[in-house]
Amino acid sequence: MIPYGYEFKRLAPQLRLKSTYGFFLDGVEAAPVYYFSDQAAFDSDELEALGRLIMAEDLKLPHPEVIFEVKDRHPDRESLLVYVRQFEDRVEAALFSRWKKRLGWTDCLAHAVFAKPGWADVSVHPGIKQDQAKMYMEAVSGMVWRSLSILAFASDDKPRKVMSALRRPYAKAGVRGWSWHQITIDLARARAKAQDLGGTHASPRWHIRRGHWRQLADGRRVFVRQCQVGDPAQGGVVKDYIVKGTAA
Repeated sequence: MIPYGYEFKRLAPQLRLKSTYGFFLDGVEAAPVYYFSDQAAFDSDELEALGRLIMAEDLKLPHPEVIFEVKDRHPDRESLLVYVRQFEDRVEAALFSRWKKRLGWTDCLAHAVFAKPGWADVSVHPGIKQDQAKMYMEAVSGMVWRSLSILAFASDDKPRKVMSALRRPYAKAGVRGWSWHQITIDLARARAKAQDLGGTHASPRWHIRRGHWRQLADGRRVFVRQCQVGDPAQGGVVKDYIVKGTAA
């Protein structure tokens, strides 16, 4: 089994022609794939505090173009994928999802521009309903910040290769890069790092918990909206980030 990111790269020429946002996919055929198979760990609170380190500086990607893919345990979706590119003055990310029953990919759901630390300017597809827009805004920015936090502080990277027998249909479509990264998330390491930072798991201090995805025991995936948690009497933790939304 290889990440669906390779299928996405193979279909990129078709997606470019069908989508108004096809230009977001420039260079995707050669982008390395980082695959996170543990959705619950990816969405966990242990990773929340680590984002402050990533957000404190300009974002730096492991490659000029990169795909971050998270296995989605939602009954209707196979995976969530962000294609991220590094420019001289910014980082840009585009969010896509693969359906299970339809065996295909959505159009670009949301697009984010990270032009300064802790800041994301996000637009959503015009077909997305107003009550769902914030969910996708949080998803595209959160996947980038969390992926980079994991790679920096809480990952075990196991390099994998696409078998030679599987490469031909991908190569015909211009796909390059046969090595991919299977990422295991070390929550104990993330928790220890957060405690070193005086993070939200090191004390019960008041803080704002950003909206995030959570995996339920029955396999359903729900979006938890932003809320205030902790005891104000113990002091407060302010996490400086901005997700600014606009219509696509």
